[in-house]
Amino acid sequence: MNRRRLISLALASTAGSLLAACGVAPQAPAPTAQLTAPQPTSAQPAQPTVAIAAQPTSSATPQPKSGGTLKQGYQGDPVSLDPMLKVQNDAVWLGVFERLTSYDANLKPQPMLAESWEVSSDARSTKVNLRKGVQFHTGRELTSDDVKYSLQRAANPKVAAAQYTGMASWFSSVETPDKYTAIFHSDQPRPTIFDLLEFLNICDKDTLEGPDAKNTANGTGPFKFVEWIPGDHVTLAKNPNYWQAGKPYLDGIEIPILRDQQAMVTQLEAGSLDIARLPTLTDFNRLKTDPAYQALQNPMTGAHYLAGFNLTMPPFDNKLVRQALCFAVDKKRFVDTILGGVGAPESLPWAATSPAYEAAKNTYYGFDLDKAKSLLAQAGVSNLEFDYMANPVNSETAGFGQIYQSDLAKIGVTMNIQNYDGATWLDQVNGRKFNGIYFAAGNYFNLSPSTAFTNGKAFNPDLNNSAYKSDTYVQLITTGATETDPAKLKTAYSQLNDLLLDEVFVFPISIAPPLLLARTNVHGIQWTAHESPWYSDVWLG
Repeated sequence: MNRRRLISLALASTAGSLLAACGVAPQAPAPTAQLTAPQPTSAQPAQPTVAIAAQPTSSATPQPKSGGTLKQGYQGDPVSLDPMLKVQNDAVWLGVFERLTSYDANLKPQPMLAESWEVSSDARSTKVNLRKGVQFHTGRELTSDDVKYSLQRAANPKVAAAQYTGMASWFSSVETPDKYTAIFHSDQPRPTIFDLLEFLNICDKDTLEGPDAKNTANGTGPFKFVEWIPGDHVTLAKNPNYWQAGKPYLDGIEIPILRDQQAMVTQLEAGSLDIARLPTLTDFNRLKTDPAYQALQNPMTGAHYLAGFNLTMPPFDNKLVRQALCFAVDKKRFVDTILGGVGAPESLPWAATSPAYEAAKNTYYGFDLDKAKSLLAQAGVSNLEFDYMANPVNSETAGFGQIYQSDLAKIGVTMNIQNYDGATWLDQVNGRKFNGIYFAAGNYFNLSPSTAFTNGKAFNPDLNNSAYKSDTYVQLITTGATETDPAKLKTAYSQLNDLLLDEVFVFPISIAPPLLLARTNVHGIQWTAHESPWYSDVWLG
């Protein structure tokens, strides 16, 4: 899900969802680099925990005051009000829905709807103690039955919650001994359960199975859903019965749905918007030194630009062709010219703090047109022509396409740039109807590698947009999600990296953080570890 919120395929995207030296036949594995020592992340073994303190909020020098309506620009229309569908929907997630826990800046779980919890020593069960008196926006009290329903709904593939289905299905049962207690049970250790809880919105069965399910949203958050006029705006109003006394400070949030990022920033500069979410890099860099604006980057996560192949369309079922096209990508030029130097080229999507990071492998796919041409010849492919699915909600997609198209032409490959609206793009990519590659962004690589690959459609081992299937891939991701021994995790991640570089059904291009421009009268913006801003503490000066 952006430095951009590109139609986020976070990658297991998601949404959605990375061995060998290239050649006619499989070669020896790529050189193995010495891994850095594993860092303490959510992927490390879970310890018994009881959380009792609320997450601290950022302090504002002036005293917060209540009142006013925040106007936040947003490019691209939501596709649904369903709380289980993250892709292009978090315009209505700014405060309508909440989770059991939320990560702080150090990726430590903090109380939200759960006021405390206990994880068993073998990480096979987690007991969650709910806050008492929390109400849905309809006035009904939140209970453990809602937690059980939300998890089971997310685990149901018929709901199309592909980003969460794999993780939610970990749990064989949810016990509800009383209305304020839920106990998650799994047959295997689940040391990354708090990664799941970071995403899992708690929802109301009555609403989602009622006659008006497609036209309303009912959560427990600081803001109530008022209306969504497709193509025009989303409106949220203050929840007067919010469980955090005195919050939110805002009377409401108006979210105009804009067609392009430039128009959004133009409205910000004209004073008709308070926040421009996900502006272009050009505008972000232009206004970051202007004292009238705040140029903010999410410090908790980062988007990874990537491109994915459709393996159902020959010759992309041939990994030599995919490898060839990876060597034809001038990532450095993209970063230097299109991104203005923000970000860095990469062959794997791991930060240096990740237990999966291997420095030598991260530069495996350098720009080499001769290598690309040679690999196409080895694959027996000539006069290759394919489509490039430009992403409809990000300006950088066009620049990348033009660079790539020009370089491919030098080796006799024709790439046709296709521009579609968001709904058509999703249909083409999720339905695997495109003939070639798509451009998107994957998120959540700040969490467990297995979480990143499960929570989206690009890398998801069971349902990815490339139609890639591999028992080895599934097993390595499963190991990453269940293993509590850091040394064994290290080995599994190294093997996973080798597979990603060899099969390369999706190839990372660069990383860049989610951006936001705000006027200086906006105070108290917070970020979540799943990229979205959070506005419960926001007030207007």
